[in-house]
Amino acid sequence: MNLNVIANYINEYKSVYVAYSGGIDSTALLYACFLLKQEGKLKKLSAIHINHNLSKNAKLWESHCYKICNQLDIKLIVKNIKIKISKDGLESAARKARYDIFSNIIKKHELLLIAHHADDVAETVLFRLFRGTGIDGLEGPKEKRSIGEGILIRPLLQFTKKELLEFIDLHNVNYIEDESNKESNQDRNFIRNEIMPLINQRWNNFEKRIQSTSDFIKDRQEIFNLLFLEKYGSLVSNNSIPLDIFKDLNSAEAKELIRFVIHKNNIASPSKKVLNEIMKTFYDSSPSESSIVKWSRADKEQRGGKVIYNSDFIVIKDIEYSGMITICKS
Repeated sequence: MNLNVIANYINEYKSVYVAYSGGIDSTALLYACFLLKQEGKLKKLSAIHINHNLSKNAKLWESHCYKICNQLDIKLIVKNIKIKISKDGLESAARKARYDIFSNIIKKHELLLIAHHADDVAETVLFRLFRGTGIDGLEGPKEKRSIGEGILIRPLLQFTKKELLEFIDLHNVNYIEDESNKESNQDRNFIRNEIMPLINQRWNNFEKRIQSTSDFIKDRQEIFNLLFLEKYGSLVSNNSIPLDIFKDLNSAEAKELIRFVIHKNNIASPSKKVLNEIMKTFYDSSPSESSIVKWSRADKEQRGGKVIYNSDFIVIKDIEYSGMITICKS
């Protein structure tokens, strides 16, 4: 594993936190950062361990993380939580709880490093394909985004899990195994444990191929967004979409306009079903003040949104923020 790949993400003047579970992935990331600190490429390094208290071994994992961090002279922040299961399920509720904690810890000019890797990209893309994702969903996990007042970085996306395991075996670093990862009752675990090994028997290193495709789609989407902005930029402002302009577009353009503004403002992309409902309510019909379509993202990585009608305008709102997103006449 090339440490320079990780070093390129890190500004030596920033505090760096590693989300550390004690498993293979986060152990590889933590130890890589430890080596970078020894080389003087990283000044302030800390780790964050979230104890979900879902396993009988949770306290043992916590103790393990303390032990490793003590050996490496890395400050460890431990947060114990109790998960309140939401309608989106245990996995989504646990993820939201983790990211809420991260958001409260990470301050301005600080980085949080997450150990997602190429296998996770493949897993995510397959998961979204099976759910029926749009083009944006095929981009995979974002390499960089805001979290709290700081920045979340995923510096390992080009490395496979096999490469991470080889790295920590080379340096003889201990790690733990979460026994729940071997259970296939959750959708992602089923993809990871049952589907991906089967694919790999036929197409070796398919994870990196999916990663490459995901990067290609990301590049194409950036170009598309620039061209779309160039053609429709005169409509984009910060409050609403005039209904007459919206209905003058053909249906494909109208859909893309909705998607474009939502994506531009970092609101979760609506599913095909929700987007069709938006079109049915605001494009095919005559909306009223009571017209509304809401949506959210199961993993809560992005805020949900809603579309309403107000005085001849379609208004797209972030449902967790009072500000409006607008498309209007220039």
